[in-house]
Amino acid sequence: MDRGFEIDWRVNCVVEENAVILVFEKLEKMYQGARSSLLEPVQNNPVDTLVATMISQATNDTLSSRAFLQLKTEFPDWEYLLGADTEIIEGALSCAGLYRQKAKQIKAALSKIKEDFGAITLDPLYDWPKERCFEYLTSLPGVGPKTAACVLAFGLGKPAFPVDTHVLRVVKRLGLVGETEAASSAQSMLEGVVPEDIKMKLHLMLIEHGRRVCTARKPKCNVCILKDMCQSCNSHVLEANNG
Repeated sequence: MDRGFEIDWRVNCVVEENAVILVFEKLEKMYQGARSSLLEPVQNNPVDTLVATMISQATNDTLSSRAFLQLKTEFPDWEYLLGADTEIIEGALSCAGLYRQKAKQIKAALSKIKEDFGAITLDPLYDWPKERCFEYLTSLPGVGPKTAACVLAFGLGKPAFPVDTHVLRVVKRLGLVGETEAASSAQSMLEGVVPEDIKMKLHLMLIEHGRRVCTARKPKCNVCILKDMCQSCNSHVLEANNG
């Protein structure tokens, strides 16, 4: 049941957390089975999660999944990739956006992991505090805050709240973060507000909502389950009434 309280998420973190919980409860009615077609198959495998998420940058899930499968077919053991020519890696990734850049970054990241741990494994991170894991992951070539958070949540099973383009668009329109907030700063802000036990599920549901309803162009505000608490929707209604 929805919690009853005034929506004023600019006042303090306590109220913001309540607002986040209300968003979660509303979205759960529509997207209870939300999942990631890209990351669910590699869940609990942190290295595969890292590579799959790096591929997904600026690429939709369908093409990302295809590119990841092609890469795994070409290199069933990541050790083989380290000895491969960059052109071969690029060929396996060619259906993904920015594939030349990603080929170099993936090879460099895996090389750094092997240098640090003696093998291409992120298993030592299971025993590390989340903050140390995040710091290490973001030190790898081509790995930003969103990718690091995906590895934490999907690969290592540690609570984290990745913010991608869909999540950022929805939370901006709701007013949970400022309109000019970058994804990295929005993620940092929400990481401290979203309760640990709902982080992954809320992340997945916001993505689903961003794809189906709160689209980049022509959002379907009239059928949105969040319209009564959406800053963007309410401002448009006020403009229409005043016009």
